[in-house]
Order: sequence, then C-alpha cells, then structure tokens
Amino acid sequence: MKAFLTRVTYKTDMVKQTLADAGISFSMYEKDQVCPRNLLLQQAAVADAILTHTEDNIDAEFFAAASPRLKIIANMGIGFSNIDLEAATAKGIIVTNTPVEQAFDATAEATVALLVSVARRIPTLHHQRISSGQELNPSFLNPTSVAIRNKTCGIVGLGRIGARVAKMMHKGFDNQILYYDAINNSQADQEWGAQRVELDELLQRSDFICVNIPLMAATKNLVSAEKIALVKGNAVFINAARDGIVDEAALVKRLNNGELHGAGLDVYTDEVNNICYDNIALTAHLANFEDEAYTAMSQTVANNVVAVLNQQTALTPVNQVA
Repeated sequence: MKAFLTRVTYKTDMVKQTLADAGISFSMYEKDQVCPRNLLLQQAAVADAILTHTEDNIDAEFFAAASPRLKIIANMGIGFSNIDLEAATAKGIIVTNTPVEQAFDATAEATVALLVSVARRIPTLHHQRISSGQELNPSFLNPTSVAIRNKTCGIVGLGRIGARVAKMMHKGFDNQILYYDAINNSQADQEWGAQRVELDELLQRSDFICVNIPLMAATKNLVSAEKIALVKGNAVFINAARDGIVDEAALVKRLNNGELHGAGLDVYTDEVNNICYDNIALTAHLANFEDEAYTAMSQTVANNVVAVLNQQTALTPVNQVA
C-alpha cells in the first residue's frame, strides 16, 4: 500500500512513522509549496492514499485520473471545500478531515486575538512606529482605540469555533452575544444570554463582527456588499473562516473610507492589496497554526489513512461511500 503526501507538513516524520508501523509505504513532494498539478495527477493514478492540504485542488479532473486503488483523500484541515465531494463519492473514495478539538480552540483564540488587536489599534501603532523610525509622540488628536468590554459581539456561525468565541467574549469581556446560525444553540442561549437573530440585525447592532461559518454553497458571498453596507461605523470586522463568504471589495471600500474601526482577516484574496487604511491585521490562514493543534491534526491525517487502508473505515469521514 502506498501513501503520498502533497507537501512537507507539520511533524512529517511522525506521519511517516505512523504509516510505516501499519505497513504503508510513504512518499511526498518534499518542497514547502503547493504540489505541482502534474505530480498530483500522477500520484492519483498510483497511490492508495493521498494526504492533502487545503490549498490542493482536488477536483473532478483529479478523480478522473484516480485509479481504482485510491481509497482515501485525507485532508489536513477542518475545512474541505478544496475537494469535490460529489466526484469523490461517485468514485468510491473516502474523504476525511481533521476536526480536532485543539484546532477549534486555536481558531477561536486567534479570532479573539485579531479582534483585541484591531480594537486596541495595535496594527496602526505598530505601522506608525516602524514607518517613523523613532518613538512616537503621543497626540490627543489621533484616533483612539475602542473598549472591548461591555460591547455587543455578533458571531456569524455559532458552531464549534463560533461557540468558543462567544464564550470568551461573554465571559472574558462581558459582551452581549448575538449570533446568526441555522439552528438555535441552547447552551449559548441559556449560559451566555446569547440571542439568535437574522444576519441583517446582527450586522446593524454589533460592535464586533466575527465570521466563523463554513464555506459552502449556502454561505458563499453570505456577507455581500449589501450586507457590508449595514455594518455600523466604528465596528471591528473579523473573518477567520473562508474568503468566499465575504465581499472583500465592499469591505475594503468601507475601510478605505474610514467607515469602520478596522478589520482582522485570517483569510482573504488579493483584494486586500487595495487597502489603504492602516488598522488592519492580516494573517495567512494560520488561525489554528499552533503546536498542539497541528500535532493533533497531523496525527489524525495519518490515523485516518491507516484506518481506511487496514480496516476499511475512516475515523473522521466527511462523505458516505457505499
């Protein structure tokens, strides 16, 4: 049995050893960059398992190239929007992800960290200090930060990550919690006094807006230009989910016009290159990039491969294969 890893990953040696202990041979694209398309398609035809990352495009063309021996796509990440699940299921290939508790905790912490940083204008102060090359002379004419305590935090998607954000913002900063989700969260309602509201109301009322909803057909461009226009002035906008959920051009326009306090984005497109406003915190889809989370994720990827190839069952499947 052969497994192919699309790029060097976190604790690659641990992954390799787990597979070796189960009698599975291992190879990988050894550069720290996205696997070349031709190599990915070649491996689809000869491997029993492909260990992927969320930047790999596992589409219909990939599955057309896959041989009957390919049994599993083990994706390194909570999300799996990079994989054509319909094509995988039609081919009888199991797809797995890594929904480990450590990753949910890490992403929620990163969401709050971005929020606190932007609210306190840390990106602006950092930029001003670096660009001036000297210690800043405080001026009472400068824009101030905003308090984090006793505000209203609106969370778009109160799932396993959003619920953790709600808990931290309510218990840590005495925030009132509004949330938009398809279902009621009874724990949030009872323990934190959270209110489930429509998206328009959330955007209009919230001082802080955190997008933590998965990207799928129903949520693509959910926070559209029309929705962005509803956000009140001086609000802080955070997206730690996926860039396809938010109309970035509309968000950037409001930022550049000085109509928002600032934004923290862990996911984004090249539209951010048009930002002129300075109170912006940009990371690079690394919200869950911590030792505890990535160790657990890497181990889960390897364990899924072993489970499917040796026991014909996945630990964390995201599709159903007959």
